[in-house]
Amino acid sequence: MISMFTLSLSIMVLAIVPCIYRIIKGPTIPDRVIALDAMTTVIVVMLGVYSLDQGSVFFMDVALVLSIIAFVGTVTIAKYLDEGVVF
Repeated sequence: MISMFTLSLSIMVLAIVPCIYRIIKGPTIPDRVIALDAMTTVIVVMLGVYSLDQGSVFFMDVALVLSIIAFVGTVTIAKYLDEGVVF
């Protein structure tokens, strides 16, 4: 019998596939940025589920750092696309 953690991680891996497609095939840069942000969100949730399954807080720390880096990166790219400069 498949455990609930295995099933949820499998569904999340399937959720990454359209994100990868949009990153590669995206017609515009904002489409690619949104797809990358969505993929990062799915990976953060996967790390949270895996952390719960393993009973380790280490993966939650990794998920937190990854989400902060993704947020800062998304805001930076959005500002660059809007204004043409980052600073």
